[in-house]
Amino acid sequence: MKFRTLAAAAVAATLLAFAPAIASAAPQDFALTNSTGYTIKSVFVSPTTEDQWGDDILGSDQLGNGAEATIHFPGGRGETCNWDLKVTYDDDTTAEWKNFDLCTITQIDITYDKDAGTTSATWK
Repeated sequence: MKFRTLAAAAVAATLLAFAPAIASAAPQDFALTNSTGYTIKSVFVSPTTEDQWGDDILGSDQLGNGAEATIHFPGGRGETCNWDLKVTYDDDTTAEWKNFDLCTITQIDITYDKDAGTTSATWK
């Protein structure tokens, strides 16, 4: 009987130890890769239903060409899966995308086509 109690306590302690890591992972988290040839100085994500961007999630950091940043959503930000994305380059030009399903997307790669003058995003 004591063995079962100790085993149950050990399992409970193990689960509690991993609970913060499990709870902190949000389904909306994704990796953002800058393949544009330029530096991104700010990144904004906003629920598709919102009209405002909110704060720059890079803060004082920048995302250089070829660099990748993990965009983490603390606490999962609720049930919202559909998000818009906006980036600002170091020359203050911007690019925006609408309605990414971040509950199914884990990677977004931003590219720039100099000949066409267009920025695009691919995701998986």
